[in-house]
Amino acid sequence: MPLYHSAGNRICVYILVVIAVCLPCTAQSSDRRVPKPDDARFKDLLEQGFELHRQARFAEALPVLERARELQPRDYFVNLLLGIDLLRTGRKNEAVSHLELAARTKPDEDTPEEYLGEAQAALGHYAPATEAYRQAMLRAPNSEEALEAWAGFALERFRQIGESLRSSEAGVATVRRLQETAANPTSSLACHQPIPALERELAAPHAVPEHLDIAYRLSICYAVEAGKAAAQLQSNAKDQGAVHRLRGDVLLRIKTDAAAAEAEYRNAISLRPGDPALLARLAEAQLAAGDTEGAARSAQAALAIDPHRTDALHTLAFLAMSSRDYDQALPWLRQLVAESPGDRSAQVELGRALAQTGNNTEALQYLAPALDAGYPDEKGALHALEARVFRDLGRDAEAAKASAEARRLSDAFQARNKAGAEAKRDAVQ
Repeated sequence: MPLYHSAGNRICVYILVVIAVCLPCTAQSSDRRVPKPDDARFKDLLEQGFELHRQARFAEALPVLERARELQPRDYFVNLLLGIDLLRTGRKNEAVSHLELAARTKPDEDTPEEYLGEAQAALGHYAPATEAYRQAMLRAPNSEEALEAWAGFALERFRQIGESLRSSEAGVATVRRLQETAANPTSSLACHQPIPALERELAAPHAVPEHLDIAYRLSICYAVEAGKAAAQLQSNAKDQGAVHRLRGDVLLRIKTDAAAAEAEYRNAISLRPGDPALLARLAEAQLAAGDTEGAARSAQAALAIDPHRTDALHTLAFLAMSSRDYDQALPWLRQLVAESPGDRSAQVELGRALAQTGNNTEALQYLAPALDAGYPDEKGALHALEARVFRDLGRDAEAAKASAEARRLSDAFQARNKAGAEAKRDAVQ
């Protein structure tokens, strides 16, 4: 039975007990009342849907669970399973409402909040994702699953923010500072502002210095939180696979030790064979270590189990774009954009691949909105590409405007580099 979340075993056991005990098909009460036909039908549908879910046949489970929900719209298990299966089939927006209902129906259960955090994060809604993960830990302070989910999210956001910063020279300097600080994070480094508030600030428009400062403070907060969760999990964890995964995440995301991270992920896979999340993480570590063939194999293995794993899609798309195999990159990028509609970098990469394969009209649909929204283009290369696309389409006025912006950005970049070099020379003298 493939499991896509560490809470999977608990869900399976819990629902099996409910089906066997709490939803009997025969009379159980003292007045010998016979259940209504709808009760028996609901139980049958729940059993069928759950069995398909256990076999990871999520798309097939959905219509069965929908029929069950029509009979009992507020049932906790039906909404939880619907939310999970919608999430696993890429329908994240639809998953959210079912997971929120499940969370309201059983306010002491942490599992719906964990999946809700995953869904919101996949949609790029990071502030509500953070709130969902924290709510899961409040509901179950000693839950290994809640700790692992929160730590994994915190480390992934640390990686994502760092990746976004690398699009500019000033951002790269912030990343270096961040890695030096975060290698030994302590609680004294965290800012007093809650993480959700910082996430909302980061999403708002700011001048570059303010944006970099917010990104730095938010990243440190995530590093601190991940460190706390890791320490708590490792102190008394029963699931050693979760411990190895978390160690690998810390080594890969914060300490940038890809080889050591790969070893931890392999240890985790030996305890959780067939876990697509671990295979995708292994692919990322292999890529960082320079093993491109191994990274491709691991990412493809992850997608063979779970076709909607965005981290595996990222790896395969990156490999194809790096080798300038744009035709191969296109299907990965198209799926990535469909799976993660809030991922601006994926949209830009898709625009690049489309432009390189002559799909100019479609390329503009992804490049132009991202650049108009202020997507970082410090050297002007993306605006230059946009100008070329406009020219090929015969839109000369727009091409001239994009070309002028590309020159302005390139000149400003070179001027900053020259000024920086002169400042270093003067300092030495």
